Amino acid sequence: MKKLAVTFSLITALCLTSSVFAKDIQTADQSSLVSLSENNMSTKENEALKINLTVGGKTVTATLIDNSASRDLISRLPLEITLEDFNNTTEKIFYPKPALNLKKTNNGTAPVPGDITIYKPWQNVAIFCKSIRYSDDLIKLGHIDGDGIELLKKKGNEKVTISK
Repeated sequence: MKKLAVTFSLITALCLTSSVFAKDIQTADQSSLVSLSENNMSTKENEALKINLTVGGKTVTATLIDNSASRDLISRLPLEITLEDFNNTTEKIFYPKPALNLKKTNNGTAPVPGDITIYKPWQNVAIFCKSIRYSDDLIKLGHIDGDGIELLKKKGNEKVTISK
């Protein structure tokens, strides 16, 4: 009788343990599915916020932050612009007409090479070729991917096509 009670206790413990593991596996599988779904959504969102900059027949990509100014810029594409060399190639700038929508944007950034920003007081778009200190007057729009900023580091103005 004692052996039967011990055996029954072991079987019960085994069943409970396997039930807990099964729930953990099911939860892990659901978490994986949610994670995959979120990754697919963020990939689609990133694709929607990718732009191309073509200079002298060479094209680089940039990824924009999802804000009203970036969406406004994307809605105007394609654009043919001249990027003006500003402050000894610290940045290349242009003035979108009309000015981009700045509602629901976050002020303040310390730009690094490749950052795409808006200088709020002048409403110009600035692509930084050099780092500068933090400014509350800058609104970050995005960043040129990889080492694509090298294409814009030449002195002087640049004719650029911005497209989707």
